[in-house]
Amino acid sequence: MSMDSLFSPHSVLLVGSAKMQESGIMVTPEIFERVSANLRAFSGKVLISNFEEKNLPPCDLAVVTLPPEKILELLPRLKAKSLLILSGGFDDEQKERLKAFAGKFRILGPNSVCGLINTGNSLNTTFEKNLQVKPGRISVISQSGGVGAALLDYMVSSGTGFSKFVWIGNAADINECDLLEYLVRDFSTKVVLLYLESIREPRRFMQIARHSPKPIIILKAGASKEAKSRALTHTDSLSTHAEIYSAAFRQAGVIEAESIRELFNCALLFERYKRRNIRRLAIVSNTGGSSILAADCCHRLGLELAAFSEETKRRLAGKYPILKAINPLDIAADADGAKYKFILDIVVKDRNVDAILIINQFKSCLVKPEELELLKRLKTGKVVLNCAPGEEDYRKAHFFLRDTFPMYSSVEEAVMVLKKVEEYGKGF
Repeated sequence: MSMDSLFSPHSVLLVGSAKMQESGIMVTPEIFERVSANLRAFSGKVLISNFEEKNLPPCDLAVVTLPPEKILELLPRLKAKSLLILSGGFDDEQKERLKAFAGKFRILGPNSVCGLINTGNSLNTTFEKNLQVKPGRISVISQSGGVGAALLDYMVSSGTGFSKFVWIGNAADINECDLLEYLVRDFSTKVVLLYLESIREPRRFMQIARHSPKPIIILKAGASKEAKSRALTHTDSLSTHAEIYSAAFRQAGVIEAESIRELFNCALLFERYKRRNIRRLAIVSNTGGSSILAADCCHRLGLELAAFSEETKRRLAGKYPILKAINPLDIAADADGAKYKFILDIVVKDRNVDAILIINQFKSCLVKPEELELLKRLKTGKVVLNCAPGEEDYRKAHFFLRDTFPMYSSVEEAVMVLKKVEEYGKGF
């Protein structure tokens, strides 16, 4: 069965209770009311029903927040194409009874917790209040409500747009492979992020990834003995050896991240640039220390720094005779926006350069944050990243450049992402 009714339904039915007294996971009246409030923004038809109603209206997608037994009681009279169960607490016997309905409709959950968000039609089944999301081309699959929420926080707080965000839960029916297969074919998705503690169908997963026309970036948890035990109780999934998965990911062309932050950082760049072979990097900075740290990080990760061509050296010397045209290029703390723009216009045209890392700092430097807007006029098809080390400097640079380049707050993070691009470009 198609999953269009899950992500792009014409009608959504929320079944729960604003007076629920029973204890359970995701069944409180407050949860029901919050989800109901978020569904009001949905572009299609929204229906709200009390679980005690005998005649539930037909719908494309039913969203349920009830205790397990009450869910199992209503399923025979539910007329839906897809079922999203936010609540958890199903025991083994209840899970088996739930799976028997998988032929009647596709089931996401139970214990999905947040369900899904589709910015294309304003479908939001989470219980998060006042969630301000932007449309974009990143889609996310998470086996964990908490990790998914943390990644969502990175996106919302940075103003990063996304297309679809889905929380799997215990996967009684729909699993990570089903969702990945759907998203790699989804027109509005350019890059897919995953947080997984296990993969239920490893061979199918790798086959989908191997043939994906889009980058797939994964944070795979459950490497330690303790984490494996917790994963089994958390999402009813069993982990396996991290080394085996890492090797399989490399063979399938999957990019592996080491943290939630790195997963997010990779998304910023892979959303913007197509697959390409990056071999030589140029670093342009208004502080010497940050440029040296970036160069050291490149050395540790095996990234090559470009040797500037004689033409680049000649043109730079013609305008700035005392500037030492070596890479990393320190353009000095007195550089203003115009100097940045002039130098970068030359560097991006250098045939020895495949990618450029721009570093800008404002403290103890003359450049003003608003002057960075000049860099929006930079014309190049090469990969360009901007790094403003620190928190306040990052916020200022991000305000003026967030829609221009992928933005990072540390040189280590920026260089690490470039390493991922290099590996992906050469096929690992």
